Amino acid sequence: MLDASLTFPENHRMSKMIGCLLALLLPALAVAADASYSLFEGLVKISAPADWPVMLKKTEGVPQVIAFQVTDPSDPNNGQLSHVSIESKLLNDASTYQALVNAGTDRAKQTPGYEAQKSADANVIRYAGLDGKQRYEYRESWSLNTKVLTHVRCSRPLLATASAAWVAAYEAGCAQIMQSIRH
Repeated sequence: MLDASLTFPENHRMSKMIGCLLALLLPALAVAADASYSLFEGLVKISAPADWPVMLKKTEGVPQVIAFQVTDPSDPNNGQLSHVSIESKLLNDASTYQALVNAGTDRAKQTPGYEAQKSADANVIRYAGLDGKQRYEYRESWSLNTKVLTHVRCSRPLLATASAAWVAAYEAGCAQIMQSIRH
């Protein structure tokens, strides 16, 4: 029996309207969503902004790496790239963790033009330095999950053209990745 309240033309119009709404809303939802990655068969879980393209992904062997390229839309052709890298290594002995973190921190301090910056997070070192002639801001963090050491490094050029909104979004994405590997 046919329901008189849902005749074909009205039902068809409703389907078209729902289709149009979904076409408008789905891209917005996709941008807001996060992308999930893992290293060492799920021992290291990473949550990153979905709109950050992966430029390198190596999920077999040691080390395992995921790197994202984050382009500043204010000057996409400037040749200076912002990127975030996550590198995980399987340790034979977890007691070497602190020595590896100290070595990484010492290596950061060898960056030309190194200048320490304050960090609100005690687990993150922040500093500025030169990469060639361009000044960059760096954030680095290390964590240990069982016997897997994970190092996250966020670097972005300090460009006068970068908008405050883009910098805030980049900072939030970097913090999101650093938080996700600690859990």
